[in-house]
This record gives sequence, C-alpha cells and structure tokens, in this order.
Amino acid sequence: MLRALRLGDAGLFAGFLADSDPAVRIEAVRALVSVDAAGALAAAVGDPSREVRVTVTKALGTVGAAVAVSGGDGVLDALALLVGDSDVLVRGAAYEALAGVGCPALLAGAAVAALGDPAWQVRVGAGRALGAADGAVAVSALATSLADRNADVRKAAVLALPRRAGAEEVRAALATATAAPDADVRAYAARGL
Repeated sequence: MLRALRLGDAGLFAGFLADSDPAVRIEAVRALVSVDAAGALAAAVGDPSREVRVTVTKALGTVGAAVAVSGGDGVLDALALLVGDSDVLVRGAAYEALAGVGCPALLAGAAVAALGDPAWQVRVGAGRALGAADGAVAVSALATSLADRNADVRKAAVLALPRRAGAEEVRAALATATAAPDADVRAYAARGL
C-alpha cells in the first residue's frame, strides 16, 4: 500500500527485507524497485528464499541499468554472486538480468560458459544476456546455441542475434536457423534477416 501511494522511501522498504515471511520480502523488493533503490536490492541477494532471490535478481536487471556502467550501488557484484547461485531458477534469472544492465565484459565470459550449463533455464538466460553483450564475445556463442537441444534456448539465441544483423557471421547463422525444426525459431530468424 505504501508503494502504491508513494508514501515510502528506500529506508522504510528495506526494513521489510528482514521480515520472516517471504511474501512480505517480495513486496519489499517490489517497493524498492519503485524508488530505484539498487543498493538496497543488491544487499538482498543472500535471502534464504529462492522466490525472493529470483525477484531480487529481476529487480536488479530493471533498476540496475542506470548504475551498472559505473558498477555503482553493488549491482554488478550482486549479479556476479547470483549467476553462481545454487538454484537453477536464480541463475537463469541472473543471466537474464545481465541483459538489462548491458551484459558488461566482466560477466559476458560467464554468460558464454553458461551456455553449456545442464539446466536449460540457465542457458536461456545466458542467451538473453549475450544479446546485450559485445558482439565479439557473443555472436559465435549465440550461433552455436542455435543447435542446442532445447527449443527455448534456440529461440533465445535467434532473438539475440538480430541485434547485430550487420555482421556476416550473424546473417549466416540466421540463414541456417530459417531451416530449424521449430516454427518460432524459423520465424524469428527470417525476421532477423
């Protein structure tokens, strides 16, 4: 209610991160997003609840873009911790959040390595992250992901590639993907060309 009425601030909302109920902590994270409190969000990465950590991760991708370039407020450090989380869903969300902060070189190498993770959720997140990474790092890895055994991973890769549509390697990868067995992958590849 405080968030909706715009009556709270970062200090007030951050206090709710210590509540014993995960649902309250999730609402605190959402309230912190409404006041762009990236620092308070970064401090919540160690929450014992997977659901809270996933919410924190997505929030960091949303509000962290403004401060990520300078590394301010601990956003990049927080995301670096979250990409190594023990939970598959948190790791996948963390890689996806990297796309929101531009997938800086500091973490792009980890995203490339994550394309080999056994969990498809992590590979999808890594593909989305690489869509925002430097093309020299991302294009070859994304092109390789077009052959992944999981359709969601292939779709994430084909959606990330057109952002670099000028590169010959990208056009070749997209042309190959137009013959993929998945209708979504074929359609996105054709549109990317």
